[in-house]
Amino acid sequence: MFNTKKTLWRQQYACKNCRHKFLSKKQHLADTYEPPKFVYQEQPLPVIDWSAYTSAQLNEKQLFLQLLNNVLEQFEFEPLQRTGRPTTNIRDMLYCMVMKNYIKNSSRRTISDLKFLKELNCIETIPCYTTLMKYFNDSRLTDILKKLVETSGLPLREVEEHFSVDASGFSTSVFGRWFDYKWGEEKEKKIYRKCHLTVGTKTNIVTSVLITDQQGVGSSDTINYLPLIQKTAINFKMKEVSADMAYLSRQNLEETVKLGAIPYIPFKSNVTGGNNGLVWRKMWLYFKEHPQEYYERYHKRSNVETTFSMVKRKFGSNLMTKNYAANVNEILCKIICHNLCCLISAYYELNLEQALCTKAYENQKILIKA
Repeated sequence: MFNTKKTLWRQQYACKNCRHKFLSKKQHLADTYEPPKFVYQEQPLPVIDWSAYTSAQLNEKQLFLQLLNNVLEQFEFEPLQRTGRPTTNIRDMLYCMVMKNYIKNSSRRTISDLKFLKELNCIETIPCYTTLMKYFNDSRLTDILKKLVETSGLPLREVEEHFSVDASGFSTSVFGRWFDYKWGEEKEKKIYRKCHLTVGTKTNIVTSVLITDQQGVGSSDTINYLPLIQKTAINFKMKEVSADMAYLSRQNLEETVKLGAIPYIPFKSNVTGGNNGLVWRKMWLYFKEHPQEYYERYHKRSNVETTFSMVKRKFGSNLMTKNYAANVNEILCKIICHNLCCLISAYYELNLEQALCTKAYENQKILIKA
């Protein structure tokens, strides 16, 4: 209890926890109650099936080529150009772009690998290395690559129920320079692209992706939260969504509940359970009264950090392209490679036959005019 106005004939009190002001001399029960504190409990290390892990690694490249073919078969490409010089086969170009990121070679050194893929009937023609980089700069392919990311995660829609959202940067080879008037000197820093992901916490599969600049309009974490989970809700049945404090807002909490999921976004220290809606109030009380249970569910969010680590360690954290459109397409190709590798791991380590089954793609072919 604390007195806010001692000069008044009638004292005004306020609760230290909920900040509710009231006029009374009766002691407020919330002042004497202290909720239990969160205590970190070490979790047992998961048992690794090394036999299944070895099988996944030994057969990964062969199955990767097969899965990439299966995903691209869901798209029907209709050329728009009717006259003039024939256009390049878009299906083959997408295959070559993804394989370039999987192999992690330059465009020139990738051509020799593409010759082997032609002998295996994976592609019909071998593009020139300049043509390959030209299509990386084609912004029309961005939406197709995003659709490939979503399609590659469909075989695991019966497995994933808990999801996590976060963002991370992929460094470019371009430096941003400016003159700092405060210190009177020129400064520079590397420009990076910000990748926003929604991932399944069980298999680390990426279900939706958005790519923005490192700062500026549209790059905020809070703004990109709803488009990510709304896209995921189309193909997956969500039960829980976890994210860090950067995604905390009344709208994000309410929209997550409308999609049928419980949002686990921790509250900041200066936040109260005031007049911010029923969902905000309930989650704030749950966060305050049951911190142990809340944080145990919230820390499934650590899996999205694992996903970014998997992508960057295996396919590189630095971008080899220079233009913005090429940067976006390169990151999307890295995500597609990661998803296909997750399907292979799920097939061996979780005994999920649908991970490699073409019947998992039950949707009709998607018509693409390019």
